Amino acid sequence: MNGRTYKLVTGIISLFIALFLAWRIGLWLEPEPKQRNPAPAVPSPAAKEPPFVTGTVRKDLNFEVRNVRFGNRGKTVEGIGIVTFDSDRSDLKAAAVAMLKKLKEKVPAAERIVLTLKPSVDCPVCAMAEVTWDRGKVDMRYGIPSLEQMEEANTLIGTKDKKGETVDRPRLYLPDRETFAAGLAITQAIDAARKKNPSLGDDQLLEQAAAATGLNYAVARRSRDFMAAYYTATEYGEETFTLSLP
Repeated sequence: MNGRTYKLVTGIISLFIALFLAWRIGLWLEPEPKQRNPAPAVPSPAAKEPPFVTGTVRKDLNFEVRNVRFGNRGKTVEGIGIVTFDSDRSDLKAAAVAMLKKLKEKVPAAERIVLTLKPSVDCPVCAMAEVTWDRGKVDMRYGIPSLEQMEEANTLIGTKDKKGETVDRPRLYLPDRETFAAGLAITQAIDAARKKNPSLGDDQLLEQAAAATGLNYAVARRSRDFMAAYYTATEYGEETFTLSLP
């Protein structure tokens, strides 16, 4: 290779090196692309419907009535009355009376009103009371225990029943927000798992619910058992009274 050819080859190589370096430097100096914002959350198309009636019994006791249905040509009204999860027995009665009055005002033709009192429409096992008003007569069946009933039930834990078997039941107490939140989550998860696969047994449903909620299995079981023992719809006694509505 003569000198002229050598210089030509060397020049070509130097040019390629220079172009390569310029390209790399351009990449280094180029600003980083802006991060794209994530897509905004799309609201659920199933917007929550407004309550049929609302009201206030006192400053710390409000109520709603939802999921109202009519029968017997509008003379029968059925619905779900919503109260706070920690309402006691006296709260339930006061709220029920206020709900009946509001419903009668809104549906003057009603001759029979049937309500299930719950802390949440979406809770499958949270019935706190069943209330029926029939032309002035009110039958109220309680699904949550009174303080006396809680104390009585708790004293029996660990003792022997009439069959000689040890009484093993959840300790009852007025639920706090944490207790109710865990119980609501696990009962909703169990209900969803049951709807998805009706053939699952209780233990399998609980295992799936615990996994879905992220709760420890023992905590999930305790929450399930408490909810079933505390919120029973009608198992803690009843009373009858007169309520004249215009």
